Amino acid sequence: MAESAQADDALRWQLYNDHKKQAWEDIQSSTDSYDQSLLTLSSGGLGLSIAFIKDIVPLQEAVWLWLLYASWATFGACILTTVVSFQVAIRTQEEHLGNCWKFYIGRDDSYGNASGPYKTALKYCTIIAGILFVLALACTITFAIENVGRYSKMPRLHEGRGAVSMTPLPDPAETRGRGPVNMTPIPERSNTTAQPNTQPTTTPPASTPPAKKD
Repeated sequence: MAESAQADDALRWQLYNDHKKQAWEDIQSSTDSYDQSLLTLSSGGLGLSIAFIKDIVPLQEAVWLWLLYASWATFGACILTTVVSFQVAIRTQEEHLGNCWKFYIGRDDSYGNASGPYKTALKYCTIIAGILFVLALACTITFAIENVGRYSKMPRLHEGRGAVSMTPLPDPAETRGRGPVNMTPIPERSNTTAQPNTQPTTTPPASTPPAKKD
């Protein structure tokens, strides 16, 4: 009976360790996917909000701009926190390896479930990054809903460009070679030009004195 009980305990312990190892690998995979998703979605949300204010609602006509600025700030903080968490995760693994050495090789049972500062920091980084992403997404959605609803009710001052005027076709007569050269007009003579005097000149007769009477 004692041997069967020990065999059952050993089997249970082995199964427990197998499931624990699998669960640890799943947690690590989920954590990596979570961090990658936060990084990708935060970057995409930041780009989407910039494209929204650039192509859909002009900045000079937008309202509640503080929500837009808040979303940019929280998206940026989320990206920064996620990037920092990658380095914290590396330090956490190094810390865990040190605890394993002390627990298994040094036979110090106090390090069996030890939680160091890096492990705690990684936990807070994960929580803070998630909260920042939710806040940024909420600010972006609220800003978009408010501005799209308001912008759709505004009168359109610019409905796009009108039709381009047609370019007139050239006259076929002007495109069939070169026509004759126009004659140069002869300038007219001025009327004030001195004309030659063709009339004969007459000399008035000389006056004679009257005759004296006797």
